[in-house]
Amino acid sequence: MQAWNKISRMPAPAIKKLQEELLGKMLTEELMVRHPYYKALFNEKGINPAEIKSIDDLNKIPFTEKADIVPREDDLLHTKKFVLEPPAEGEGKEKKKGFSLFGKKETGPDPGDYTFHTLYFSAGRTAKPVPIEYTHYDLDNLKEAGMRAFEIMEITRDDTLINAFTYAPNAHFWQTFYSTIGIGSTALQTGGGKVLGLEKILKALDSMEAPALVISPGYGRFALLTLDHFGFSAGNLEKIVLGIDFTPIAVVDRIKALMKELGAKDDQVRRIYFNSEAKSGWAECAPGFGYHTNPDHILVEIVDPVTGEVLSEGEPGEIVITHLDTRGTVLLRFKTGDIATGGMTTEPCPNCKRTVPRILGDIERKEHIYELKGKEGIVSFNGNHLRRVMFAREDVLLWYAELNRTDSEDTLKVIVKGVSGTDEEALLPALKDALVGEFNLALTVEGSSLDAVANKIGLEKNITEQNFFDNRMN
Repeated sequence: MQAWNKISRMPAPAIKKLQEELLGKMLTEELMVRHPYYKALFNEKGINPAEIKSIDDLNKIPFTEKADIVPREDDLLHTKKFVLEPPAEGEGKEKKKGFSLFGKKETGPDPGDYTFHTLYFSAGRTAKPVPIEYTHYDLDNLKEAGMRAFEIMEITRDDTLINAFTYAPNAHFWQTFYSTIGIGSTALQTGGGKVLGLEKILKALDSMEAPALVISPGYGRFALLTLDHFGFSAGNLEKIVLGIDFTPIAVVDRIKALMKELGAKDDQVRRIYFNSEAKSGWAECAPGFGYHTNPDHILVEIVDPVTGEVLSEGEPGEIVITHLDTRGTVLLRFKTGDIATGGMTTEPCPNCKRTVPRILGDIERKEHIYELKGKEGIVSFNGNHLRRVMFAREDVLLWYAELNRTDSEDTLKVIVKGVSGTDEEALLPALKDALVGEFNLALTVEGSSLDAVANKIGLEKNITEQNFFDNRMN
């Protein structure tokens, strides 16, 4: 990756030129030479990578889908087909002319850049978890991406930080870990509820007088709502970074309100968008100003999720990524399944003035958009919308939704646990009325206990909570 102080201020045409140079090198010097899957694809489709001269030429290359990369029972080494093979001994070596203290210097690919170091995995929400191989080269990039994100969010070495992301072989936790090391800040890597548990996380936040908390949105909201129960203070808290799961602006507003209610020192909330296959996360400088990407690491396209047509700036669509500067697992035009509701822009950020491409709006999951059978035909149900509504409510502590099928239609059942002190008998009908007004569906609302809902959604068991259960095929 390049120098961030230069990249983050480059004009859009210069960034595009740099990306096209990196793309050309990746296609001709890496994928066509040492990538088993794409070498075969190029040969099968008659694609000459040398003819991909610009970003606009990318549409000559087919998309890579999740189904292409998931592990297969009949081919246990399938995911290795997406890993760059190390260079052969002496490959590409040539003597570089010019003065050198020890004679002429050899240039060419460094085998050490391709040496396997570790595996991180995708979250496995829509399929089996996919192993993503990292080399030392990739870990350096992960650390650099994290340090850039911290700079964008104005987290410095003076900020004591509580990392409450779930400890797992996943880029979410480890980018934060390497970032704190990179900037030299005091940090507690708690491992989340799965390792340390909520009470100890909140105790650490209080006793360490930490101003910064990094946490997933659902777990963070739950933590703030239960802080008084454990008898701890938010008096030193200034900033919460929400990541792993997708964070609508409505949730940001609710978290900010909770911070004020709890007497936090400040109410700064920042969002960071992680996609496991992108091998890094991208941060916002302030809510609503867009996720600032790393254009020297990843090329982002926004496409129509159905037709695959590349969309213009500002049009909502599916996020597609292409690795420009990676080793280990490398992906080309990978469809993430994530929808950017505000599309993408290359205009300078009006808040921080950085010029890198930004992904705008909320991030939604394609998997949470359902086609349901109604009494009058097929009804489209956007579960992302339900998630936004539920997380923004002041009277709901935890919740999940079930999709069920009857002979005549599909139904939606929402199960909730109210905030402590809430009149449950009043909550259920009020919530039902509100949801009926939002969604044209046959739905019911039921109450349940804290333990039952927490266990169902995997509150302190999963990497992040699961709020949707589709029972129609069971």
